[in-house]
Amino acid sequence: MAQTDLHMHSSVSVDGEVSPRGLAELCCQEGVTLAALTDHNDIAGAAEFIWRCAQLGVQAIAGVELDCMHEGTHLHLLGYGIDIANAALLHAVQAVHVLQAEAGLRLMDAVAALGIGFDREQVLELAGDGVVCAETIAQSALQMPENRTHPLIRPLLPGGALEDRPLVNFYWSVCAPGKPAYVPVDFMTAGQAADLIHEAGGVAILAHPGISISDMAVWDKVLQLPLDGVEAFSSYHTTQQAFAYVQKANASGLLISGGSDFHGRIKPDIRIGAVDWQGCESEATAALLDVIRRSR
Repeated sequence: MAQTDLHMHSSVSVDGEVSPRGLAELCCQEGVTLAALTDHNDIAGAAEFIWRCAQLGVQAIAGVELDCMHEGTHLHLLGYGIDIANAALLHAVQAVHVLQAEAGLRLMDAVAALGIGFDREQVLELAGDGVVCAETIAQSALQMPENRTHPLIRPLLPGGALEDRPLVNFYWSVCAPGKPAYVPVDFMTAGQAADLIHEAGGVAILAHPGISISDMAVWDKVLQLPLDGVEAFSSYHTTQQAFAYVQKANASGLLISGGSDFHGRIKPDIRIGAVDWQGCESEATAALLDVIRRSR
């Protein structure tokens, strides 16, 4: 287990489970001494997380994870060391919230059109801040007996090929880009996301490229963005992938980061601090913290 985890989600994220305070307490329990809360398109939990971490002796970094697009590719950018009172950032996350709330209603219609049953009222009640996500729909749909024979649901049930993470796998197999219930959202461009992070005094890190970029030709275009670093170490990366991302980062003069992408029950196999930094933890985090300090 690592002492550093720079990619975690609280209940402020639409697909998170643990409160910001509870997440800080889990960090302490798991021996994490340097942590970043990086909720999806939201910074509402940052103050509570930092406050509780300070009480527990955990060094906390204010962070965010922004959804964005780059030439048709959906990317996530992590912002570290941001000013959580920055007006432009607050305006941007509110704008994304409005887009996602509207898209969530269309997502329910798209899933229903596939013949997958779910309780709309239950989904809306479960939805955090009125934003419906695929995992919330899955919570209801997987409880419905009439869905057990549906070809898109069967693999998610016990004994199925996707039973390990049924909630998030519902997203990947039914609602992700290219899947039958995909609903596009007009997210900001990756360049705009990086500029927004910089304007808020933070550093911009490309999150989990192993699941965001499948075409290596896209890499060259992404590396032309105003990035500060790459999340080389992730729960989703193999040892070989992590090594390749470290090499790419070093060749481009970029920082190296790492995090578990902890969410809670939607990714039950991912634990806080479950990041293999492959011996780079001290050097990488020292360099990252130095840049964060100098960017303030």
